[in-house]
Formats: sequence, C-alpha cells, structure tokens
Amino acid sequence: MSSSSGRIFVTGLGIISPAGAGTAAFWDDLCTARSRFTELTPLYPGMNAGALGGRVPKDSWDLAVEQAGEQTRMRPRAASVFAEYAASEALRDAGLEPGDDRIRDALVCIGSSDGQADALEDVVGDRRGITETGGFSSHSISEGVADAIGAGGPAFTTQSTCASANVAVSCATEMLRSGVADIAVVGGCDPYSEKNIIGFSSLQAIGASRCRPFSADRRYVTPSEGAGILVLQTESSLRPGQRRYAEVLATAVNNDANHPTAPARDGVEACHRRALAEAGITADDIDVIYAHGTGSRANDAVEGGIFTEIYPRAAVTAIKGTVGHLMGAAGAANAVAACLTLRHGLVPPTAVDAGEVEGGVNLVTGAPLALPRLRYVQNNAFGFGGNNAISIFRNVE
Repeated sequence: MSSSSGRIFVTGLGIISPAGAGTAAFWDDLCTARSRFTELTPLYPGMNAGALGGRVPKDSWDLAVEQAGEQTRMRPRAASVFAEYAASEALRDAGLEPGDDRIRDALVCIGSSDGQADALEDVVGDRRGITETGGFSSHSISEGVADAIGAGGPAFTTQSTCASANVAVSCATEMLRSGVADIAVVGGCDPYSEKNIIGFSSLQAIGASRCRPFSADRRYVTPSEGAGILVLQTESSLRPGQRRYAEVLATAVNNDANHPTAPARDGVEACHRRALAEAGITADDIDVIYAHGTGSRANDAVEGGIFTEIYPRAAVTAIKGTVGHLMGAAGAANAVAACLTLRHGLVPPTAVDAGEVEGGVNLVTGAPLALPRLRYVQNNAFGFGGNNAISIFRNVE
C-alpha cells in the first residue's frame, strides 16, 4: 500500500482492558507497570489451577454494558460490548457524537481473533440457545459498532489471529486513501474465550506466573480481553484546529505460512522491511517500538533478534506484562498506547526488571522514558499461522 496518496490522522482513541474502561486508566497502568491479573477457573479435569489471565473489571463491564447498544440483550456478547464502548469513547475523543452527520458515511473495520466466542461457547455448552445469543457471526461486531455510532458506510470484520487489529488499520487506511470514506472507526476486540484458555493450557503456555516479555526467565503468555478503537480521518475531513494524535504513516501485512504456531524470522523480518519501505524511512529513524512481546520463548527470541540487529537505537516496550495479551485486539491496544506516547512524549516501561532482560534488547524498564522529540513509533502485531502486521505512526506536533 502506498503511503503517498493522502495523509491519514488519528483523532480519537478508546479502550477497555483489564486496566478498566477508558484511556486514562489504561495509560496510568502502563506508566506504572501495574498489572491486575487474576486466577482463571480451570475449565476441564486436569487443567492446572492458578493460571493467570486478564479480565475487564466488573465495574468497567457494567459501565460498558450501560453505554453500549448491545445492552438490549439479556446476556450481552462481550466482543460487542467491548467494541461498542471503545468506539463510543474514541468518537467522543475526536469531538464527534453518535449520529453526527460527519460520520453518516464512515467506514467501520474491527479486527477480532475469536469474534463472538462467548455466544458460540454458550451454544456449544447448552447454556443458551442460538436465538438467545443474538448470533455469533463475527460480522455482527462491526455491524453493531456501526449501528451504535450511526455510521452507514462499509462495515466489516478482519480475522487474522492476533494480528487482526493491525490488519484492520491497514485495510481502513487503504480504503480512506482510495476515497471510499473520509472517516474510519477502526481497531480490534476479543472476549475471554474458553477455547483459547483450553488451547493455551494444552500447549502449557499459561501458568501461575504472569507474562514477562523479553525476560530470560519468561515462560507464560497471559491471555486477556478488551477492545481498542481509533478514529482515523483524511486530511480534508479535519476541522480547523482539530486535535490530532498522530499520522498513520504506513502499514504492512504479510503471511509467511511457515508454521501453525511458531513465528518465522524471515517472514517477520520481511514485514518489518516492508513497513519501513512503505513509510519511506529507515530502521534508524524509528524512535520507539511497541513490541508484540507475548512473553513466549519463540516470539520474543525472534522479535528480540530483529530489534538488536536492525533497530539498535529504538526504545522497545511491551505492554502485555501489564494488560495481558488481548489477542485480536493486541495491535489495537498497542496503537492506542503508541498514540498516547506521541502525545505525552513518554514510553511506558515493560513490567520486568532491567537485570533480567535477555539478548541486549533496548527495553524500557522501571519508569517511563521521556523522549520529548519523538518522530516515529512502530506497532508490531503477529499471530498464529504466520500472520504479521505492522503500523508506523508519525508525530504531527
């Protein structure tokens, strides 16, 4: 995708995560490296007790249900509640309101790995009938967001495992540049999924220790839930003096299809190089990287090697040690954090000790790193099946 056919800006942010509802709670937890993980209930005989996960707090869930259009259902579907809440927050942050004439033709694109997982699992587990769930088509997530905010443009869901949100940003950016719409509401969401927990447990990828990205002692992924949403606008749609968090400079997506679960260094590196080429910059220009940083042996070894060899000057941070792995929403959480980094000139620390960082990665630890003259922030998201997606944001101040 060419980055020369029109400028796209981020004007609104919204998020709900284990930190709570809203960007303020999210940013505060990131900057203090405060995690709120809880023990997950074993889901089958023999599943080890004590595995940690990240859940949206009940008060934040209640607030989101109250504000989301999904509240009309007896048992709301979590993916829709999360996405609709975050979209509404992002819209307000951009100075827009649901039903505003300016978003009547807006594009909605939401990435998700597990879609309406709780609804499907309730049907499979005989806890609800299909008609009681409201359905479990993943398209219903984007359709529900569009209805909640009054957007009548194209609405679709992207599903590319844990790269889904960054793929959604790439699709939306391309469509904005091609003239399909002037405004897009884009991001990712994923609910707590029993299938995921069982799968990670069977792989022995979750346990009683939290995610420790790039630590020599890392072992486990910490599954999580939530949604992150951005409002994107073309330059021509901006109001005079409208606040902009960042410019979406470039996106890159590929699929190396090398292995069902293990990342491939060549494929991941190719995605990095494509993103830089699309942006028209070099690796030395990147100031900050929000790593995918799952805390798994394989992912962090591949990413860490690329950082030390190709991006030696970039400050690296990984937020999954604080808010967990939001699955299909992981790239959206990173994107929200990247935009807040550009706004505040601060890089939140990774929740590990400096002495345990492996491989010479230039990892921010301990306290937020002040970088007042930031130019470019990169956001990585990778997923099972060889899905790789990267976005690069540019400072507009």
